[in-house]
Amino acid sequence: MKIGLFGLFGCGNSGNDASLESAIAFLRRVGLDKDVTCICPEPRRVEEAYGVPSRFLTPPINEESAAAKINRALLRVPYRLLGIWHAIRETRKLDVIIVPGTGFLDDFQDSPFGWPFMVFKWCLAGWLLRKDIFFVCIGAGPINHWLSRFLMKSAARMASYRSYRDVASKQFMQSIGVDVSQDGVYPDIVFSLSAMPPPMPRDGDAITVGVGVMSYFGWSRGNTNREDIYRRYLANLNDFVSWLLDNGFRVRLLTGDDGDRSAIDDFIQGLKSAKGPIGDRVSAGGTHTLQELMTEIVKTDLVVVSRYHNLVSALKLGRPAISLEYSIKNRSLMSEMKLDDFCQSIETFDLDLLKEQFRKALEQQSDLRRQILSWDEEFARRLSTQEARLLELLRRPSHLGRVAPTIVSKVGPPSVG
Repeated sequence: MKIGLFGLFGCGNSGNDASLESAIAFLRRVGLDKDVTCICPEPRRVEEAYGVPSRFLTPPINEESAAAKINRALLRVPYRLLGIWHAIRETRKLDVIIVPGTGFLDDFQDSPFGWPFMVFKWCLAGWLLRKDIFFVCIGAGPINHWLSRFLMKSAARMASYRSYRDVASKQFMQSIGVDVSQDGVYPDIVFSLSAMPPPMPRDGDAITVGVGVMSYFGWSRGNTNREDIYRRYLANLNDFVSWLLDNGFRVRLLTGDDGDRSAIDDFIQGLKSAKGPIGDRVSAGGTHTLQELMTEIVKTDLVVVSRYHNLVSALKLGRPAISLEYSIKNRSLMSEMKLDDFCQSIETFDLDLLKEQFRKALEQQSDLRRQILSWDEEFARRLSTQEARLLELLRRPSHLGRVAPTIVSKVGPPSVG
């Protein structure tokens, strides 16, 4: 069984890489890791981190070469055609392509001929070569551009198995015309990873709040007010952190993507301008992997975050969380855990409401931790159900056609006692 793991891996996004890690761990547990290849933008990084042979999503090109200049003059059409040939050539070597998690079907900060076209051409290669394509616990939507929507919808229809990480993703795909009647809903695949144990309670220490800082410029790449969105978001978050410091709390700044480093620098500069020296009351540890991120979160008592896998990490560790979300995926996860009262929009969040949500989370901290950890156990159980189904599909002879997955409906809340 030659398996290809496909996605935006090795690019510095800790959530995406953790989804890959989850898939690799599953394949190792069931003994199907002997011939696995990762198809991603940064093969060298993936090979170094996970020891898995990897291939480029697209053939490398020297942007300073004469060929690259001709390609740009021809609107990159030759390179896109070469990319289709590359996808077909690499797909011939595989029996199945697995997409493990991530927000796979959306056009966040991208154009139709970026990620949407990439997804389409690889799925087309798999479909033409009669390979099974499994979308496992993916996120979907929004897809704002009509061409991106067409490409991603077409790609989804070529998959032989689909499951989503939340009901909202499934409903979105249904809304754009995909038949989801045989598609399952399971928790995010990262919930199958082991989480480190929480630290021992501390006596006398100030409460530490984890605050996620994101390089957020709005959803669409073509926003004319990108800088305004970014500056307003950082200014509002600065006001909240200033309030935390004034009330004696300590703050750990969290990231989820290498691109957030510049936002951290801008944020700290703005905080120092407003408050002067902040000493060691605010810290910002560098993180590149989900395990490193969880090492930072485990030092906190509760968190305020925006990136989806910052939220996943906090909840895996039983930390009460407030979500300043830029996509419905955060709210879907919070609603699943009955934490709807702790959500706001990243672009329009109200500072007074955020303070009130923080006070409420602090007061209910112990009860919320028990509630969250109970849901973590339920999520792990649901994911083990899907793993059994995937193992069944992977061990049977390859065939073309829609696979009817076991559909796991949402259940009531587990016991929190």
